[in-house]
Amino acid sequence: MEEDSAASMSASRLTLRSWWEELAPDLFSPRSNEPDGQPPAGVSASQPDSLLLSVSRRAMACEFEVLLNRGQFDNDVSRCVEALDKIEHLEHLLSVYKPRSDLSQVNRWGSGRSVPVEFETMQLLRLARDMHRLTSGAFDLTAGSLSEAWGFARRQGKMPTEAEIVHALGCCGAEKIELDELQRQVKLSQPGVRLNPGGIGKGFALDRAARHLLEHGIDAFMLHGGSSSIVARGDRQLQEVGGGWLVALKHPWRSDEQLGTIRLRNQGLGTSGSGKQFFHFGGKRYSHIIDPRSGRPAQEMMSATVIGGSGAVADALATALFVLGPDGARELCEQLPEVSSILIYSHPRSGSLQLEVLNPTDDLWLPRVRHTE
Repeated sequence: MEEDSAASMSASRLTLRSWWEELAPDLFSPRSNEPDGQPPAGVSASQPDSLLLSVSRRAMACEFEVLLNRGQFDNDVSRCVEALDKIEHLEHLLSVYKPRSDLSQVNRWGSGRSVPVEFETMQLLRLARDMHRLTSGAFDLTAGSLSEAWGFARRQGKMPTEAEIVHALGCCGAEKIELDELQRQVKLSQPGVRLNPGGIGKGFALDRAARHLLEHGIDAFMLHGGSSSIVARGDRQLQEVGGGWLVALKHPWRSDEQLGTIRLRNQGLGTSGSGKQFFHFGGKRYSHIIDPRSGRPAQEMMSATVIGGSGAVADALATALFVLGPDGARELCEQLPEVSSILIYSHPRSGSLQLEVLNPTDDLWLPRVRHTE
């Protein structure tokens, strides 16, 4: 059994490493950055308002924003606009709300014939397949049929019948996606399978946008999509930051309450939570995040945040940890020591908020200091 466990852990680490090299290859290249905590040579820190340049655009039903150190790079605004163009292009390929997108075409025709797709779509589907295996099915791109059964695909939650849940479950499973990588074609093994990139698409788009900035010499920035998916590189030019980029972690259900701060050092972050999409039925609160193994909303977690080498991988793992609940999340994170996570859940007996940090680096998590009288 110990040998099997060691082999599983080795395979998990190899999967993550290969995807980080593919999605974020700059992490494995020699760096010439100044030491953490020091502004780059020739740059002096000033007030925050004068330091940041922000360029934003709405896409994928949220606001995407690029933050740069003002004045650090030439052609910074135009490069940011180009990065956002990449995100908009991916929305047209991946959104299931756009009838001509690759994924909409696969959902519509894929059970009857092979559907040609673009390179980025194939890359996303390969990643989703690997994340399904890595998480033992807790992350599942084919859970779109369950989202439809529970009404979340239309952002109108409802209570499905048991028959509807059973039918939707029969359409789930990454093994139902047949990938012909050489011909770049996708086929679905049966009617009713519905691909939905909701738990991975924003992080994937941020990875592609980050690559564009890096290829054009911009190596210090923070990109986010709706604040729940983030990719950061380099350092914020403010000495108080102390290296990297600082991100506030809010209470899952009370957005005005900050629980602490996360320091991102050349990393991606994904947060999965039910604070905004849910419904009540019979006096019970139901999350929009469906457990693709049971067909029912995941209920144990309030939010799960993952920090790792890639925005797409962080997004997928955050979804999986939310589904797995505290115990399952701990077990998975034991296999993935390169990944840090922050779990927020209610104590099963007292109901009090519990915050648990797994695999932290030295200064990843800066808890809020609470003053008492």
